Amino acid sequence: MAQENIMNSLAGIRVIDLTHAISGSTCAQMLLQLGAEVIKVEPPKGGDAFRHYTEHAGLPGLSIPFAAVNAGKQSLTLDLKQDAARAILWQLIERADVLTENFRPGVLARLGFDPEEITRRNPRLISVSISGFGQTGPLRDWGAYDHIVQAMSGIAMMNAGTDGPQKIGMPIIDSFSGYLAVIAILSALRTRDATGLGGRADVAMIDAALKLIATSVSMYSFTGEAPKGTGNRGFRLVATSEYYRTAEGWIALGANMQHQVEALLRVLGHEAMIADPRFASHDARVMHYDAVKAWLANALMGWRAADLEPLLTAAGVPAAMLRDVGQIASHPHMATRGLFQDAVLPGHDAPVTVVGPGIPANAPATPPRVPTLGADTDAVLANLGFDAAAIAQLRAVGAV
Repeated sequence: MAQENIMNSLAGIRVIDLTHAISGSTCAQMLLQLGAEVIKVEPPKGGDAFRHYTEHAGLPGLSIPFAAVNAGKQSLTLDLKQDAARAILWQLIERADVLTENFRPGVLARLGFDPEEITRRNPRLISVSISGFGQTGPLRDWGAYDHIVQAMSGIAMMNAGTDGPQKIGMPIIDSFSGYLAVIAILSALRTRDATGLGGRADVAMIDAALKLIATSVSMYSFTGEAPKGTGNRGFRLVATSEYYRTAEGWIALGANMQHQVEALLRVLGHEAMIADPRFASHDARVMHYDAVKAWLANALMGWRAADLEPLLTAAGVPAAMLRDVGQIASHPHMATRGLFQDAVLPGHDAPVTVVGPGIPANAPATPPRVPTLGADTDAVLANLGFDAAAIAQLRAVGAV
């Protein structure tokens, strides 16, 4: 199958996106990037709170973080505390293929949308609920943010350094929860193709976090000991696979195999060290971790990271100079991957860059637009059969 066909595999699928912040928005955006139509439903006053986060784009309710995970969606405003607005959402649900939401468990039902009734009205609908701790279990009612789940899951302890527990810098659990939800939806769509019936999926951030550290969970099951923080050491816990300061910049080494270690020593100009028993095997490098690290730290101070990177990679040693986001985003390699896409940012002549589906793909023929709050309300309502007078009346009572 051609790449462009893969990226358009969800053409004709309509998604009603009731989510906010990162996890649910990431899920719905990925579906959009695979070809689905996504209608984002937001409250009329303020909309998704993520619109008001840091790095604003100069317009009210249009933060860059919001743009990053919502470009291309349609924005419909509905006050779900009003009967008229709930009736509109029911119409959308009855015509949709997928419903995504990340309220706390039970909130959607309290708004008047009981899961059983949703299924009765649209048996083909696939609905996905994303929450901190899931729809079942003693912690189901707990609220959660990414750093809370990192703390709860053991990730912050595994990432501990000399200053104590440390969260991963970006909201990785939020994002991965969204991608797990996408997997659930794609699986459910495949099942629906066979049976004609939709279903419901329960995605929990705590589950996503433990899925990310699945190897550590298994290690604990086998040894009875929780894995400890290892700082910047690679997974094999040897000093030849770690981060080091150089005379200029930092370098990440990935010399895990014996041939890689020997190639590393040759590049550094210390081929004689290959005979050193501390470098002779994986077990020896683990046993003499402190000594090997001290030796490498000293040897690497005679190099610049930018000079070492091409030499090591040419010699077959996985290595990379440590970069910031700007350095990798502007790297020539990324320009060849088709990962980044331009999105129209209202009020600005220049587009904003958003990350595509993560699979090399052609840019969409029409750049996605970051939706201002309620930008598509009239169009969505018109498609449902509301005329101009009916829409004006809905606006007059604040239902939309």
